[in-house]
Amino acid sequence: MKISFLRILFVLTLSILIMSACDHKHFIDDESYRKEVQQDFAARKNLAANRSLQLFDVFDQKITTEEREALEFLYAYMPYSDLADYDGAYFLDQVRYAFKARDYFSWGKTIPEDIFRHFVLVYRVNNENLDTARRVIFNEIKDRVKDLSMYDAALEVNHWCHEKVTYRPSDGRTSSSLATIKTAFGRCGEESTFTVTAMRAVGIPARQCYTPRWAHTDDNHAWVEVWVDGKWYFMGACEPDAALNMGWFATPSTRAMMVHSNAYGKYIGTEEINHRTDLFSRINMLYNYTNTKSITIIVKDEKGNLLNDATVKFKLYNYAEYYPIATRKTDEKGEASLTTGFGDLLIWASKDGNYAYSKIDVRQQDTLELTLNHRAGAEYVELFEIVPPVALPNKVTVDKEKEAENNRRLQYEDSIRNAYISTFPTEIYTQQIKNENLTPKRIWHFILKSEGNYAEIEKFLNQNAKPVDGFYLDKFLAALSDKDLRDTQADVLQQHITVYKEGIYPLDVYLKGIMPARISNELIRPWRAFLNAAFSAIFETKPTVNQLIEWTNANIKIDSEGNYFNCPLSPRGVFELRHSDRHSCNIFFVAVCRSLAIPAYLDNATNQLFVYENDTWQMIAFDAEKQPEPTGTLVLEYNGKEAITPEYWIHYTIAKFENGDFVTFDYENDSRVANFPATLALEQGYYLLSTGNRYHDGTTLSRVEFFNVKAGESVKKTIELRELIPRDESYGFIDLNHEIEVEEKKMLVSDLAKNNELILCFIDPTREPTKHLFKDITAHKAQFDEWSGNFLFVIPSDKYTVDFDVRRWNLPKNSLFIVDQNASWMHRILTVTNQEFRENYPLVFIVNQQGKLVFKTEGYRIGTGELLFKSL
Repeated sequence: MKISFLRILFVLTLSILIMSACDHKHFIDDESYRKEVQQDFAARKNLAANRSLQLFDVFDQKITTEEREALEFLYAYMPYSDLADYDGAYFLDQVRYAFKARDYFSWGKTIPEDIFRHFVLVYRVNNENLDTARRVIFNEIKDRVKDLSMYDAALEVNHWCHEKVTYRPSDGRTSSSLATIKTAFGRCGEESTFTVTAMRAVGIPARQCYTPRWAHTDDNHAWVEVWVDGKWYFMGACEPDAALNMGWFATPSTRAMMVHSNAYGKYIGTEEINHRTDLFSRINMLYNYTNTKSITIIVKDEKGNLLNDATVKFKLYNYAEYYPIATRKTDEKGEASLTTGFGDLLIWASKDGNYAYSKIDVRQQDTLELTLNHRAGAEYVELFEIVPPVALPNKVTVDKEKEAENNRRLQYEDSIRNAYISTFPTEIYTQQIKNENLTPKRIWHFILKSEGNYAEIEKFLNQNAKPVDGFYLDKFLAALSDKDLRDTQADVLQQHITVYKEGIYPLDVYLKGIMPARISNELIRPWRAFLNAAFSAIFETKPTVNQLIEWTNANIKIDSEGNYFNCPLSPRGVFELRHSDRHSCNIFFVAVCRSLAIPAYLDNATNQLFVYENDTWQMIAFDAEKQPEPTGTLVLEYNGKEAITPEYWIHYTIAKFENGDFVTFDYENDSRVANFPATLALEQGYYLLSTGNRYHDGTTLSRVEFFNVKAGESVKKTIELRELIPRDESYGFIDLNHEIEVEEKKMLVSDLAKNNELILCFIDPTREPTKHLFKDITAHKAQFDEWSGNFLFVIPSDKYTVDFDVRRWNLPKNSLFIVDQNASWMHRILTVTNQEFRENYPLVFIVNQQGKLVFKTEGYRIGTGELLFKSL
């Protein structure tokens, strides 16, 4: 009995010692790094003192040393958005589930501390709205991947992601992962955010990769890298392949000039750092994808002196502007360097208002010297020809059997997702929703757009089923974005209901400056009642606009680095934290005004604030030294030489000179530039009109015009697109007597090309590039409907899925679809014409009436629809 008692006592003592050791295990082993984190945490804690209770009371709970240090790391480098809008319980839950995944999966113990710290523990991927996806995903898929190798687990998680989400373009606000699941769609930034979240949920280190802008075509792209057994691999988000380091973007990425990712906290890795602050690093991963070269820019003043701390921007033509893919400061030798690809860049250097620029051909040059001899005011035109890198071969391929098996899985996963989507309401379902403020057609319109969030929108409609004087339900819902309808809760919308009262200001002013729940690109959250109560307590009587400006300047500290992920703070979060970036503060100010019944809005094209005072809309500014300038008028005209009317961002942009560089306005989908002539009221200043025209190989003919807008005067500018010089191209001939079966009718290819040219498209409808092709062609449906030729879309049998529904794309009426068994016809064409094809769909040809292939483009490309029409 005595021996038994001693044995039990020994076991209990040993257990207590083991538990005590676990409680005191460090999360950060390096003592010097740990002390640095603790110092940074103390500074961040002091900064967030106004939200101390919400954020830091978790440290009063019983938590382990490991949990405490992990929390301190997260807080030490946390962006303002997260300090402002979330609480300590949320972050503790993130820490605990990160550790739970590490301990649950066999690969957890193989991950180095620094890799785990920066690429598993971190709860945020980019600028998404946060949720509890880590907990939800871990519980759902932990047993599905537990017994797999780390490599196979990464592939399997991506298959699970594909079951939940597929690609569809949307606006720039990034939905949370659970909201993306609810909708079953997301743009590449949302798919990659969701996939990184899923990987981290099961303890696989992951990071989102971006090419900030493509070199060979407009737009950008995001995908995922995963750390597996000591090495980083890439994958397409929600686009699983049979192996890692595969994806439709594998070839396009070899033409990139930059691929980067954000690393949370003080990251010490082997990658080149494009940008580093005390809170995060932007790392250059281009070497993982293509051949690279280091270039050096030397900056001097007009006297020939080397300039330290000059700003150097490495710019790439994309969407009719020169976009900075990286920004560096010169060192004491006047030098700034970057590792990039073998294509053309425009280098822009500036300091103290002086600037200089020049094109660099990285294929031929590794050094460029700039003298800052330009100043604002000179009016002239510059022409550039910008050539992108050439494509390189794919690095990884798999055998046909593995590819076929993967394709079968993709089709099955499509069916799972489509079965879920089929549960969304139909128009018949909405007939049971009774609302006296909306017609049945409008009810169906809003329910259809809400997709997986339909229950919340239906709830909101039911809450507001009866008419209320001064409440405009249809206009309130129409002011929301499609994404708002997909991820905003009914109770949040309900808190934004206001009522128009006649006699205070005109109805159109109310509809623009008071009613909308949306201000810019923020997640809609409740703020009206809170801000009204807060400012009613601050001011004894209703404050003036000037008083609100003074209060904001005195109480909200602005900086450009603290909210580095650029996820807007909520208006309430700005008020509580008292720290903000400029954009979030602008949103906050509009919200304060609206909560106090002062009409206000943010012009999202120019980022200018407007309030309604003295019976007119007035531009305001916070900086006393930078008050709004008097305005002049810019009239944009178009000479009509092109068959397709130029569009903003696609063909041209306007930018204003500020602090040594031009800042582009965002007039996308803006009614002010919908038709020509377009008349814009602009502050007096120095401006840039940029236009461009691309060949199908990605080479761009660029034109930039520098001009002035003077107060009270009107200036006219013509949109000029440089003419593409026709190239005598031939890619061989095809057999027009080849027999195909279209809609159960046999015919010859010549039957489709007898009246005009034939546009022949080999496609993979499950992948993003083909969806972009459909979108581009649909954008020019009216022109193609008038054309007398045909589209023939050919789907290789291994890419075909029964769930593919062409009707959702609204393609031109002369569009036909066939399935190519084993891609035999496509391979025959490629063999006869001696062409190489790297599964880089879509593959698009124009075939003339003699069977000659006179045009070819393949892979990811924005604007193919327009280019096809111009080439006919």
